[in-house]
Amino acid sequence: MKSRKLIAAAVAASLIAAPAGWAQQAPPEAQPPAAQDGEVQPRFIWGILINYAISKLSSIVWDIFAGYLQNKLTGGLTSTTGVITQGIISGLVGSSGARLAPRSSVAVAARGADIVVGTPETPLSLSNGKENYQGAHVALILANADGKTFSVRPINDGFKTGERFKLRIVSTFGGELTIENINPHGERRQIYPAGTDQIVSLQPGKETVVPLGEDQFFEFARATGREQLVVNLADPRAVGPAASTNKVYRQDQKYGSNFVQEVTPSTYPHISQAIELQHAN
Repeated sequence: MKSRKLIAAAVAASLIAAPAGWAQQAPPEAQPPAAQDGEVQPRFIWGILINYAISKLSSIVWDIFAGYLQNKLTGGLTSTTGVITQGIISGLVGSSGARLAPRSSVAVAARGADIVVGTPETPLSLSNGKENYQGAHVALILANADGKTFSVRPINDGFKTGERFKLRIVSTFGGELTIENINPHGERRQIYPAGTDQIVSLQPGKETVVPLGEDQFFEFARATGREQLVVNLADPRAVGPAASTNKVYRQDQKYGSNFVQEVTPSTYPHISQAIELQHAN
């Protein structure tokens, strides 16, 4: 096994080989005519075709987002252990379209809106073919003891000292991603990508795992006290007044954690979520 630093000092990245491939589903292209109130019609939401009726229920946001994820996540929404192999990890790295790129904006450097665990207050709607919510999925992909398979964990479960893991991310929008560390002294710094002038550029609707190197994993070790990993994901246009200030709603499931944020035609999503590290005694 090779080894190289990703996070310095208390944080190391273990590197293992991982072969194989994974295909992604192309989104539909056309948008059907708008439906009248209460009328059920086929509609495209986040690029998937559904039977949609204008509704006063805000809970439909989670249902439709889960449907959006069903065909995009390895193992779907039901399997959480023993399904993700080294081969699949390697394929995801090669097929997601994600890449390291120069930072194009200050969006991912700014603090995101408040996160609330619960159901969004405003119902899902469409205006001129545009959804009033954008969403993202984040999960921990942890290496099992056999070194050949990986388990899925929602972010509210956190992770422990010595666990090797990647982050799995899918977003409805093209985003810029950075990972930060807040150490027990409250010091905050970007740890991935290593250069603060870089971000990870994500393609909408593509299952991505980071670190992007197929043989790279995050691993925290040799530290005590409260420590956090912070996931920052933003549309590169979410700068200044163009950044949505609406609450980000989170729903934790066995297959990972889902986020949605209400946006307008002139604002863009910005999600920032901390994940707790549980140090071994």
